[in-house]
Amino acid sequence: MSPGASRGPWGSRTPLIAPLCCAAAALGMMMWSPASQAFNLDVEKLTVYSGPEGSYFGYAVDFHIPDTRTASVLVGAPKANTSQPDIVEGGAVYYCPWPAEGSAQCRQIPFDTTNNRKIRVNGTKEHIEFKSNQWFGATVKAHKGKVVACAPLYHWRTLKPTPEKDPVGTCYVAIQNFSAYAEFSPCRNSNADPEGQGYCQAGFSLDFYKNGDLIVGGPGSFYWQGQVITASVADIIANYSFKDILRKLAGEKQTEVAPASYDDSYLGYSVAAGEFTGDSQQELVAGVPRGAQNFGYVSIINSTDMTFIQNFTGEQMASYFGYTIVVSDVNSDGLDDVLVGAPLFMEREFESNPREVGQIYLYLQVSSLLFRDPQILTGTETFGRFGSAMAHLGDLNQDGYNDIAIGVPFAGKDQRGKVLIYNGNKDGLNTKPSQVLQGVWASHAVPSGFGFTLRGDSDIDKNDYPDLIVGAFGTGKVAVYRARPVVTVDAQLLLHPMIVNLENKTCQIPDSVTFAACFSLRVCASVAGQSISNTIVLMAEVQLDSLKQKGAIKRTLFLDNHQAHRVFPLVIKGQKSHQCRDFIVYLRDETEFRDKLSPINISLNYSLDESTFKEGLEVKPILNYYRENVVSEQAHILVDCGEDNLCVPDLKLSARPDKHQVIIGDENHLMLIINARNEGEGAYEAELFVMIPEEADYVGIERNNKGFRPLSCEYKMENVTRMVVCDLGNPMVSGTNYSLGLRFAVPRLEKTNMSINFDLQIRSSNKDNPDSNFVSLQINITAVAQVEIRGVSHPPQIVLPIHNWEPEEEPHKEEEVGPLVEHIYELHNIGPSTISDTILEVGWPFSARDEFLLYIFHIQTLGPLQCQTNPNINPQDIKNCTNIECLQISCAVGRLEGGESAVLKVRSRLWAHTFLQRKNDPYALASLVSFEVKKMPYKDQPAKLPEGSIAIKTSVIWATPNVSFSIPLWVIILAILLGLLVLAILTLALWKCGFFDRARPPQEDMTDKEQLTNDKTPEA
Repeated sequence: MSPGASRGPWGSRTPLIAPLCCAAAALGMMMWSPASQAFNLDVEKLTVYSGPEGSYFGYAVDFHIPDTRTASVLVGAPKANTSQPDIVEGGAVYYCPWPAEGSAQCRQIPFDTTNNRKIRVNGTKEHIEFKSNQWFGATVKAHKGKVVACAPLYHWRTLKPTPEKDPVGTCYVAIQNFSAYAEFSPCRNSNADPEGQGYCQAGFSLDFYKNGDLIVGGPGSFYWQGQVITASVADIIANYSFKDILRKLAGEKQTEVAPASYDDSYLGYSVAAGEFTGDSQQELVAGVPRGAQNFGYVSIINSTDMTFIQNFTGEQMASYFGYTIVVSDVNSDGLDDVLVGAPLFMEREFESNPREVGQIYLYLQVSSLLFRDPQILTGTETFGRFGSAMAHLGDLNQDGYNDIAIGVPFAGKDQRGKVLIYNGNKDGLNTKPSQVLQGVWASHAVPSGFGFTLRGDSDIDKNDYPDLIVGAFGTGKVAVYRARPVVTVDAQLLLHPMIVNLENKTCQIPDSVTFAACFSLRVCASVAGQSISNTIVLMAEVQLDSLKQKGAIKRTLFLDNHQAHRVFPLVIKGQKSHQCRDFIVYLRDETEFRDKLSPINISLNYSLDESTFKEGLEVKPILNYYRENVVSEQAHILVDCGEDNLCVPDLKLSARPDKHQVIIGDENHLMLIINARNEGEGAYEAELFVMIPEEADYVGIERNNKGFRPLSCEYKMENVTRMVVCDLGNPMVSGTNYSLGLRFAVPRLEKTNMSINFDLQIRSSNKDNPDSNFVSLQINITAVAQVEIRGVSHPPQIVLPIHNWEPEEEPHKEEEVGPLVEHIYELHNIGPSTISDTILEVGWPFSARDEFLLYIFHIQTLGPLQCQTNPNINPQDIKNCTNIECLQISCAVGRLEGGESAVLKVRSRLWAHTFLQRKNDPYALASLVSFEVKKMPYKDQPAKLPEGSIAIKTSVIWATPNVSFSIPLWVIILAILLGLLVLAILTLALWKCGFFDRARPPQEDMTDKEQLTNDKTPEA
C-alpha cells in the first residue's frame, strides 16, 4: 500500500518516543523533599549516580549482577554524546560500579564505537544508517550476564533508489562481562515504509524470558499496528556480522500484520514475560495502549507460534491502558499475576470536571488463563501520571508476599515526583502504600522525572532484601534505595492478678508502714526477622493507667519508684530468645481516687535503640510497619456483683427533644434531653449511642444545666454511620440515673423530607441483657418564610403648574414630558427559609382616555429579577387602575435567602400636558404591586405560601397664584395716571353736585368777635 492510501497520512507521523519527551518537558521543576512515610527502604543514605547534564541520564535503569561477586547499576542516557565520530547525541549506557566508593565514576559501555556505515550508490558513498539522536539507551535490560540496550529512533536509509530514513530501531547485546557485542535490528529489512516495518522502532520496550531469550517491542510496524519480536541471544551473537546489515536471524519470531482495523494500536508499547498456561513455558505479555478503539488492551501471546491467547481490555478511552505492564506473583500462590498501568485515566467523580489521576489494574491468576476481576488502585494527584512506571520488587519486607513500586513522576508539591511502595498480601496488594518516596532533586530545564523509571527485585548490597533503583532523567541522576532489615517484635504484658481486691493489701510501700493492694507486671519480648543482628536492644516504655487524661490522678504506681511511667532497655540475644522484666505495681489508697469502675489500662510502647547499632552498619534495621508497637493490658478493680459474681444489668433509656420542629434556614440549635438508668447490676463498658441523621452535626454536651451529668462524649463514624458515643461508666453501677443534654445543629435541611430521626440506645459488654430499649426521636421539618413588600414614590406629590415651564405638544426629549416620578418597590424575605419562585406584578397608571398619565422611561432591577411588560389594558381589573389604561409589569423573582431583597425601580415622568388641560382638579395616581410566592426550594412545600400587595400613590396638586412677581414700570405709571384721572373726575362731579358748599352760621355775634379782637390789639 502506498503512503497516500486510505490507511492514514503516515508521512506526518512522529516517532513514538517523542510523546514521552514532550509529556515530560511540559511539567514544572521538581525540588528536594524527604520521604513522607518510611518503611524499609532507607531514605537517609541514598547511593546517587550522576551523568552529563542534558543527557537524560536515568531514562532507563537496571541492576547488573552477573555473579555473586560482582554488582553494578546500568543507566541509559539516550541524549548523551559518545566518542563515535560525527555522531551527535547518539545516546549511551553507563556502567556504575557498586559500591560507589570514593571517586568511582560511571563510565560508558562501548556497545558501538563506529560511525554511520555507508554504501556506494551510483558511484557515490551515502550513509546507510543515521545514529545521531537515535536515543540509544532509552531501554536497558540485564539478565544474568547478558545486557541489552536499544535505540528505538535509529534510522536507516532503506534500499530504494530515492534516499529515505526509516526509524526501524536497533539493539545491541553485550555478553561475557562486556567483552563481546552484537547488533540486533529485526526491522531493518527490505519490508520498509509504514505499511511494513519501516517505522518499527524496535527496542521501544524490552524484556527477557527466564531462559534468557530476548523480547523486543516495535510499536510502529504495519501502520503503527505494532509487533513483538523474540530471539535467542545466543543466535544473535552467533549470526552477527558487522558488514551484513540485512542478515535475517533464523530463530527469530514475530507477530504478523493484522487487518487495517488494527492500525494505530501500538502493539509492543510495553512487554513482559510470564507463565499462564500451566505448561511451565513462559508466554509473553504485550501492551497495546491504543487498541480496542483507543480503550487499550494487554495481550497474552503464545511464545511458540506468536498467536494471541487472551486479552485484558481497558475501561476508559484514551487512558493508555497497557502503557506499562509487570508480571509478578503478588499473592505468592505460585501463579504469575499481571499488573497493567493506565496513567492517563480520568477520574469522573464530577462529569463536568474530570481529573487525570491514572490507575493500575492487578489481575490475579486463579488457574491457567483464568483471572479474578481486577483489583484497581487509583492515583490521587491530578496529572501525576500514576502508573507511568511499575516495578516488581520481590519480597521487600520478607513477609512472604511480593511487593510493587509504582511511579508517579509528576506528582507532589510543585510536581516533584513520587514513588509509591505497595506491599502484597494473599488477596493482592494493600490499598495504601507502606512508603512514599518523594522527589529528590530540582531540575531547571525539564522535570526531574523522579519515578519515571524503576527497577527492583535485586539485592545489590547482599543483605537478603531486594533493593530499588529510581531514575530522574531530567536532572541526570539515579538513586539506589537499599532495603532495611525488618524486625518483627512479639511483645507481651502479663498481669497477675487481673482483678484486684482493694481490701487485699499485701504490698508494703517502701520507706513506709503503709500496705496497699498490688499486682505483678511482667514485660516480655522476642524478635524475628531475616538477616537481623544477633543482639537487638529495644527501648521499652510502660505507662500505668494510661487511659487517664493528662493531669488526672493515676490510680497505680510502680512500687519501687512511685511513678506511673518507666523507660528501660530490653536486650534480646538471638531470635529464639525471650527476654522479660518483672515489676510490682500498687494501687493508691481509696481516699485518693474516686474511679473504681473503669479498667486500669497498662500500655507498653517499644522502639529500636539505634544507638546500639554498629558504626559500620550502613543500613539500619527497622520495626515491622504492619505490627503495632504498642501493647496494652487491663486490670480491673473488684466490684460487688452478687454471690455469682455475674452482673446482669437492666438498662433503661428515655429521651425527648427540646423542640419538636425545626425550620429550614433557621439556626436550629437542638438539644436532646436524655435519661439513662441502670435498675439492675453493674453494666461494664456501658455507652450511650446516638445515631446522628445526615442533616445534623454534633455540637457538644450541655454543661450549663446543673441537673445534667457532664459525661464524656465523642463523635465517631463507623462505615457511613455517624454517631455520638457517651461513656456511662465501667461499670455503670446499679441504681445509676444519669440525665444529660446533647446539643446539635441542624443546618442541612434543604433536601430533606418531612422529618429527621435520632436513634438512641445504651449498650454494654455484659453477656446477659447488655442493651437498653431502642429510642427513636422524630423531629418535624417545616419551611417558614415571612415576606413583605414595601414601596415609595419619589416625589410623593407633584405641584402644577411648574414655574417657567410649559410642556411640549409633541415632546422629543424626556425633560419636555413633565416632572420625574419614580416608584421603588422592595420585596424582602425576612426568612428564615428561602423562597425560590415568586411572581411580582405591578399595575401602572399609564394612560386615561387616550392621554398619558405616568409615562415610563426605564425599569431598573436589583437582585434576582427578570421583568417584562404587558400592553394589555387592565386584564385583571386591578384596583386603582379603574377607568384608566394600566401597563402591567410582571417580574419573575429568583432565589431569595432569608434577609435578602429584590428591588424594582420604575422611572417615569408625569405627562404634564394631560393635567394642565384640567387645571385645579386634584389627582392621585396609584400603582398596585402584588407578589405571590409560587415555590420554595424544598422537597415538601408549606400548606400556604406567602403573598401580599400594596398601593403606591403620587398626588398631583395645584399651586395658589403668586402675585409677588415683577410688574413693568410703564404699567405702574399708567395705573397711577388712571387713578389720578378717576380722582379728578370724581372731584369735579362732587363739586358740580355742591358737595363742597358749606352752610355758614348767623352774622349777629360777629360784633362781639370783632370787639374782642380790637381789645387785644394794643397789647400786641
